[in-house]
Amino acid sequence: MKLLARCIEKNQAGSIKLVTQESEDMWHVYNLIALGDNITTTSFRKIQRESATGSSSSTKVRVVLTICIEDIYFDPQSYQLRLKGKNVEENEYVKLGQYHTLEVGLNQTFSIYKD
Repeated sequence: MKLLARCIEKNQAGSIKLVTQESEDMWHVYNLIALGDNITTTSFRKIQRESATGSSSSTKVRVVLTICIEDIYFDPQSYQLRLKGKNVEENEYVKLGQYHTLEVGLNQTFSIYKD
């Protein structure tokens, strides 16, 4: 695991930016994350657009999301974390408060914010 940035305050709140490099790193991240923490990483979101004629088309868009974690699942077969929660920073494609599930895998950059 590689630590890219760290900002920890005296009251133990703060943030860290990590990249997992080995499969064992995912287990350590699973134990580091707690319910109520915020995490920021990239994800894909399916966007459906409707034309004036009524036909609809869908595309996948890469978005940067920050969610407040409500559920954590570690898949030991694929070495991935699935983090479910509400979006806490609004962007063009995901409204504030919408649910999203982030999948964090190997060699993926992400930031964890603890209060």
